[in-house]
Parts: sequence; structure tokens; C-alpha cells
Amino acid sequence: MGGARHQEPVGPASEAEARRLTGELRAAIEEVRSAVLVLAGRVRAAHRARVWTVLGYGGWAAYASKEFGVSRSTAYRLLDLAAAAEAIEATVRREAGPGLSHAWDTGLVLPVRAVVDLKGRIAELTDLIAERLADAGTENGRPPGAAVVAEIVARSVADVRARPDVPAAELAVVHGPDGWDTEQWRSHVARGRDLARQRLGAHRELGLLALRAAPGYVADRDAEDILHVLGEEIGSDTDELLAARRYALTGDPRAVEAP
Repeated sequence: MGGARHQEPVGPASEAEARRLTGELRAAIEEVRSAVLVLAGRVRAAHRARVWTVLGYGGWAAYASKEFGVSRSTAYRLLDLAAAAEAIEATVRREAGPGLSHAWDTGLVLPVRAVVDLKGRIAELTDLIAERLADAGTENGRPPGAAVVAEIVARSVADVRARPDVPAAELAVVHGPDGWDTEQWRSHVARGRDLARQRLGAHRELGLLALRAAPGYVADRDAEDILHVLGEEIGSDTDELLAARRYALTGDPRAVEAP
């Protein structure tokens, strides 16, 4: 038999043991936070450098799938996470100082669902964070501390996620493009988003139909023949059906967006 493995105590610990475990947990959380921020930075750097073209891949998703073994949806979510993390970090650095730029927990503040919800709304989020950091500094007469920064970022993420797609802020004196007033422009944007949601709904229904013909456990290459026949019957093509099928499987709208 091998040597006995060290086991953590079961049941109430002594105060010293509790402090030791708490310290280890705090260090692990800090390591995760740092690792996620490093990951975000390196993802952005690799994407900006278009490394997939140098290495002979057809796109970011193909590169990430082959090099790191992640799915198409995960590859694009990494980009979304990196963009959100970079924008928040830059905002905190600008408003609270470089010493606090890492004073928020990416893993807890930006889980996958939050990243999906914030897609296309990063400017709205960073504006809110900047405003609240400035207010906190004005109230205290000095830059906010790490705990305040973390709370402001987390609350801002939650508040933006809870808002409707078109914010209800009063912007009566602001004018949109071509001389439209703000309410007209907001209504126009809302209609566009409604149409986009309807389009995604249609893709989802098409994807569910494709999944009935070629269930999720069937590989794409094997599904192509099945979906080719289905496409001929319903007036669609194989690529469209494959994309809709991926969207129904992952919930990621980029599956049906043009590259």
C-alpha cells in the first residue's frame, strides 16, 4: 500500500486550523482571479495578432478548437470574456488608479451567463462603473479602496444585466443620427433588436427541426448527408441547417452569424 494521504479535518476545526484553511482559500481565489485576467489579456493579444492566419487556420474558432480543444462557442466566449475584462480593468485603472485595476473578481463577476448578457453593452457597463467610482471618490475625498471597487463593479454588472436592452435614461437633449431625437432613435434601435430576436427565434426553430433529423450526438460530418436531404425537402441548404443546429445546441447566436 502507498503512503497515507493527508486528509483535511472533518468537523469543526480549531481557530488556528480555520485561519490556515481560510488563508489557503483566499490565496487560491487570488490565483484564479489573476489567472483569468492573464487569460483575458492573452486571448485579446492572440486575436489582435490574428495568430490563426499565421498558423494556417481558417478562423479563430478553428484555431482554438485544434490548439486548445475547445468548442466554437467556447472560443467566442473567451473573446467576449477578454473584451469585458479588458474594458472593466481599463475603466478601474483610469478612475481608481493602476493599483486597483485588479481589485475585482472576474470569475465571480463575469460568469459565462453574464458575459453573454453583456454582449454589445460593454460601453454601457463601463460608463456606469466610471460614474460610480467617481461618485465614491467624491464622497470620500480619496480614491475608493479595493473592497469598494469590487462592490461597484459587481453591482454595475448586475444592474446592467437587469436593465432592458434599451436603457430608460432621460436623454431629451441628445440627438441621434440624421437629426432624429433620442426617443425616435431609441425606438428605431428597439425595433431592430426585436427583428434580430425574431430572426434568432426562426434559426432556433430551424435548428430544433435539424436536431430531430440529426440529433446532437451525431457528428457534423455525419449529419451533413441527413441535413442535405432535409434541406431539399424544405428549401434550405446544408450549411444553413448545420449552423441552425449548432445554435440550437449551444444557444450561441454566433453560430448563425456570418463570419
